Formats: sequence, C-alpha cells, structure tokens
Amino acid sequence: MTYEQTTQVPNILFDLHLPSLTEAELKILLIIIRQTYGWIDRHTGKRKLYDRISHSQFITKTGLSRRVISKALQNLVSKGLVSITCRNGNILSGGDARRGKISLVYSTNICKKIPEHVHFSTSTCAQSAHNKTNYTKENNTKLRMNRPVHIGEIINQYRH
Repeated sequence: MTYEQTTQVPNILFDLHLPSLTEAELKILLIIIRQTYGWIDRHTGKRKLYDRISHSQFITKTGLSRRVISKALQNLVSKGLVSITCRNGNILSGGDARRGKISLVYSTNICKKIPEHVHFSTSTCAQSAHNKTNYTKENNTKLRMNRPVHIGEIINQYRH
C-alpha cells in the first residue's frame, strides 16, 4: 500500500534520537522535516533539504510559545540535529546570532548521507527591519537568496 501526500521521516529519528528528545524538540524537528523532506524542490525535482521557516509558522504548527520554540531550537542545534543559517548560508549557532535576522533557513542533520560540499557565501546576514514601513529597497534585495544552500555545506561547517 502506498500513501499519497506523506512526508518521509528518517528511521534514525525513531531508532536513535526519539528517547532523548523533549516533546517540544520533537514537534520542532517534525515541522522542519515536514517543511523540507515533505516538499519537492521545483528547480531540482528532488526533496527539499532546507527551508525558510518563521517563528510564527512554528507557533501556528506546534502550538508552542515563542520562548519554548527558541529553547527547543537551541537544544536541537546543540544536539547536532538541526542547522540554522541566514539566507546566504552563514551558520547561526546561538540565539544571539539569530536574533533580529530577517529570515532563517532550517535543515536537519539526522540523515547520514551528506551531499557534496559547496562553499558558503562570505557576505554577512541581512538584519531585520523594525516594521513593514522601515523596509527599504536595499532590505528587500537582501531578502532574496543569493543561491541555494546544500545540507552538506551546513553539516560540514557545523562539524568544524
């Protein structure tokens, strides 16, 4: 029997990581898996390996508070299960590094297969505007991703 409109969850999540995850961490990790592996990239025709996810999306999809989400994300990063980057590929490992960024890109590190390494952009992350009226042409340009970021980049940079 095959199921349509499903998201594949790597077995290693159940077999190895599930006992050590809190409920909040599991919810966050499942949302990241859904937002990545649950979609086909229109450019490559393959499953997405990363996605931009807002805090409000995490709140809506998990029912968790902003504070609990931030703590769970930090724990998942510390456990090496999630990587968080800004749109140009710079890794943001701490909460302070992520604070005020326009958009964050999430990916999981739970799969063993790592794609070939591609170099990161050296430009800095765009800062967020304080409200919609403060967006300038420069800020809107920074919102666009310069190039796709491969999960291998994130994993290799995170491990070093």
